[in-house]
This record gives sequence, structure tokens and C-alpha cells, in this order.
Amino acid sequence: MNPKRAMVNYLKEFSKSVISMIKKKSGILIVVIILLSLFAAVLPGKQGLISLYQNHNKYRLQKKELLNAHRTIDSLKTQIDRLRNDTDYIEKIAREKLGMAKKNEIIYKFVKE
Repeated sequence: MNPKRAMVNYLKEFSKSVISMIKKKSGILIVVIILLSLFAAVLPGKQGLISLYQNHNKYRLQKKELLNAHRTIDSLKTQIDRLRNDTDYIEKIAREKLGMAKKNEIIYKFVKE
């Protein structure tokens, strides 16, 4: 085979492989551009993923606060019921919180130094 002809064939094959590689790379580039565009459209804004994530965290925190508030309410309701109906509990509160005593009882208070 003629060296000139061999060189021409080599250049043709090389140019075909370069064009094929460019087509493959441009396909990947197009996919990357589309994905970046989607992320740019979905991430920011009021309905974006970042905002949804932040709102979800706020929701979880408020849910915990609400649960704690319900527990406090239940505890206070129980305490109210005991103050209305349980004389032993009333006596305990009167002794501990108000420093009250029964007749003929002596209260000793110890001071920590």
C-alpha cells in the first residue's frame, strides 16, 4: 500500500474516532447541563428543596414543643384533680411548700452552711 494512501486512511479513521468521541462527550455535556438546570430550578425558592427541608425541620421542632405542652397540661390537670380531691396530697403540699404544721407539732429547719 502506498504510504500516502495509508496516511490518508489513518487520518480518516482518526477523524472519525475524534468525531465519535466529541459526540459522546457532547451527549454527556447535554445531560450534565440538563441536570444542573433541574437542580437550579428545584433547589431555591419557596417551594425548593432547601425550603422544604427547612420547613420539615421547623415542623418536627414544633411537633416536639406541642407534645411537651400536652404533657405539661396533663400534669397540671392531674395536680388540679389531686388538689381538689386528695387530702393527703393537700397536706403534703401545705407542709412542704407553705411550712404548715398540725397542732402541737414542732418544725425544725436546718440551715446549710
